[in-house]
Amino acid sequence: MICAYVSTLSLASCLLLNLLIPFVLVFTQSSQFNPKGYFSYAMIFVFLSLMPPDHLGELAVEIVVFFFCVGLLAVSIRFHTRLFSPPASVPFTLEKGLSALADMVRLLPDEERRPELEQRFSKLEQEFHRQSYHQNFFRRQNPENGRQDMFSTMMQRFSYLLTDNSWRNELQEDQIRTLRETAALMEETAKRLEFLSHKELTEICQKALKRMTIEEGRIRIFCRSMLHQLRVRSSAETFEMRFAMRLALVMTVSSGLSYVLPFTRSYWIPLNAFFLLQPSYEDSSYRMKTRTIGTFLGCCVEFVVHPLLPGVTGQVLFSLVMISLMYCSVPGTWYQPIFTTCYALTMASMTMRGTDAILLRILYLCAAVVIVFAANRFFFPTRRETQFKQNFKTLFRLNNSYWDIIRQGLEGETNLSVSGEILTHFHMIAQDCARYLREQKEEPCREERQAVLLKLWHMFAELEQMHFLIRTKSVRPEEQKRLLHMIEAIQEELYPVISGENLSVIRRELQYQDPEVVYVLDQYLRHAESLLAYQSCIPF
Repeated sequence: MICAYVSTLSLASCLLLNLLIPFVLVFTQSSQFNPKGYFSYAMIFVFLSLMPPDHLGELAVEIVVFFFCVGLLAVSIRFHTRLFSPPASVPFTLEKGLSALADMVRLLPDEERRPELEQRFSKLEQEFHRQSYHQNFFRRQNPENGRQDMFSTMMQRFSYLLTDNSWRNELQEDQIRTLRETAALMEETAKRLEFLSHKELTEICQKALKRMTIEEGRIRIFCRSMLHQLRVRSSAETFEMRFAMRLALVMTVSSGLSYVLPFTRSYWIPLNAFFLLQPSYEDSSYRMKTRTIGTFLGCCVEFVVHPLLPGVTGQVLFSLVMISLMYCSVPGTWYQPIFTTCYALTMASMTMRGTDAILLRILYLCAAVVIVFAANRFFFPTRRETQFKQNFKTLFRLNNSYWDIIRQGLEGETNLSVSGEILTHFHMIAQDCARYLREQKEEPCREERQAVLLKLWHMFAELEQMHFLIRTKSVRPEEQKRLLHMIEAIQEELYPVISGENLSVIRRELQYQDPEVVYVLDQYLRHAESLLAYQSCIPF
């Protein structure tokens, strides 16, 4: 509110703050997966700067009134929730997630229930990663962070086993029994998670690990991974940069134009521009069409209805009806601007001729459309297709980044917050790519790109497996130099340009004493090699 007031003191402060504040708000509050995070803060800044108080005394009154209204709104929402809202769903907790995962582990051997398992796991996975991303679970290193990282890794182990049926060929009674024992231990841990000490949990899991006598293979790797996780318990291409620059540019130009124009109601220019500009190019184009249509229709309604209103009382009542309908309408539709326009023109007609207000409303909307169109078209456009290609590139980059984490693990302990955050980021990006491909039925190489997404997911799951093996010292000191050389070669082959010329040679050099290390690396390289068949469809 203070920044909004300062922005009205001079043209220089108007330009500077309208360039700075929207940029900072987008960069700090929005993301590719929460693009409207900036909206409420930016709307307060924009609205309050359009009709500023005359002096500091009025600013103080404005601040008091603002917070009184916020408090009143909060109380009203709470009251409405208590009376009319259905019971809220149980929020995600680590105990709930661990219990659900334990139940799914118990059902793994049942092939007939696999579709049900996939559906249940997909729901749990999306719930966890969405909450992890928005609550920033992995930004700080603390005990809670460690538990969240534990659970995210356990989910990755489970998902890898769920989506690959090759392990069922080795499934025997003793392995089924081991899965059930692991599930029982996970379920018991979930019930007592807040009461078990680190020492008690370590002892329980260590005993279970010593009892495990099944042969090497996928089931053994999976169960040992689960138990080890319980034991440890505790650029200009980015969406944010492009949208932040675009919003800052639009608000600077529109607010500067409003500041210097000698005409009344010129604040309608930045007001319209703010609502027209959307995070994606397609959404902005849609808004420009619907708002233009709605504004024109609203002007027609106002031209007919306004002369029939009985004085100031009739105008106020009509305005109240229009603004109520506006808030009941779906944002972005063609009919919402009808009510917005009628409300604004009715209020403006109290101090000027109605026909003048209608003319200015149309002219100012046209000016806002031109500004937003130019910004979207020529300055940092963010089309969905472009964002999809950038997302695809990011998935490969994250694979390489995870190899860097594994390299650090060979030299010392890795930070769980980093591995947890990269895992969450990968899943959010992959889900965004998958959603785009589902919606775009005519996308070139659609099926091939869906296959590439699946293979990249497998590769990332194998990187998670490898990170676990590094943390448990499965790679011997004398083997570390060989693995470092292999990591360097893999990174050169996969990013930024996929060549794959030497992947088969690298795979022939797999010589490690621990068979689990050999198995995981071999699977990773096989999936990396298979990407070569889709090279022409990878969009970068």
